[in-house]
Amino acid sequence: MKTFLRTVSVSVCLMLITVLCISGTVMSREKRTEEAEGKYYRELGSIYAEEMREFLKGQGYADCGVTVTSVEDESGARRYIVTIHHGRIDRMTQTEKEKLLAECGTVLFPDRACSVYHKFLEEDC
Repeated sequence: MKTFLRTVSVSVCLMLITVLCISGTVMSREKRTEEAEGKYYRELGSIYAEEMREFLKGQGYADCGVTVTSVEDESGARRYIVTIHHGRIDRMTQTEKEKLLAECGTVLFPDRACSVYHKFLEEDC
C-alpha cells in the first residue's frame, strides 16, 4: 500500500512538473513572438519615417521633422500617425497643406495591412 501511494505521489509530482514546464515554454514563446512583432512594427515605422523624409526633401522640404507613432486597437489592427513639421509648411495656406498631405499619402507604408494618417504639427503663435 505504501509503495502504491509513493508511486502515485511521484507520478502526480512528475505530471505537475511536466505541465508547468510546458506552460512555461508556451508562455515564453508567446512573449518572444510579441517582442519580435513589436520590433518588426517599430522597424517599419522607422523605415517609413525615412522614406517620408526623402519624399519631402524631394518636394523641397529638406530637414523636415517626421514623427511616426504606432497605435494598436483592441482587434490588433495597427494605425500609424505621421506628424510632419517644417517652417515653410507652417506658412502655407490650408489648400496648399491639403495638397501636400494628399501627396504624402502616395508614399506607401511597407505593411499594407496598416492604416496611415498624415498630419502637420500645428504651432501656436
